[in-house]
Amino acid sequence: MRSSRFPARALGTTVVALLVITTAAAALTGPADGPPPRPRVSADVVEVAVTPAKLTAAAGDEVTFAVQIEIAPTWHLYDHSYVHDPESFYIGIDLMPGEGADLAGYQATFPVGKAGEFMGEPVVMLYGKAAIEVTARLPASATGEVTIPLVLTVQACDDKICLQPSDIALTAVVAVP
Repeated sequence: MRSSRFPARALGTTVVALLVITTAAAALTGPADGPPPRPRVSADVVEVAVTPAKLTAAAGDEVTFAVQIEIAPTWHLYDHSYVHDPESFYIGIDLMPGEGADLAGYQATFPVGKAGEFMGEPVVMLYGKAAIEVTARLPASATGEVTIPLVLTVQACDDKICLQPSDIALTAVVAVP
């Protein structure tokens, strides 16, 4: 009877190949319980919500709601005052009506930041939780459910770096009886 060593060799090569692939995959993905990946853009460390979630107002009435902002620990945003400073390198928090918003008298009241320091320079920052109060008048012709598109601009920084700024799209929903 003839014996062949090929099947045993092929099996050994297959086992080695599987071990190499498994080891490479583990190295690329890292341990399952390891640290989360480093954020890349500001939206990665900022959570937002419109409150109340559902509003009710008559056509032509003024509506008031808040945009709640939660900034991840160790990160901060820059005060809205930087929006109005053309000499500043900092991008201040801003909230504007989005494309297609039909609002009269739009007004946003921004939270006041706290004095701090970034890379040795004095700055005004927001930490933790903050809220932007919004007031606007619905169109007189509004009926049914009106959506108000909004865009929140933020730039998050920690004590070493600033992330790429983000424009975060939000929607306030108003039921018009």
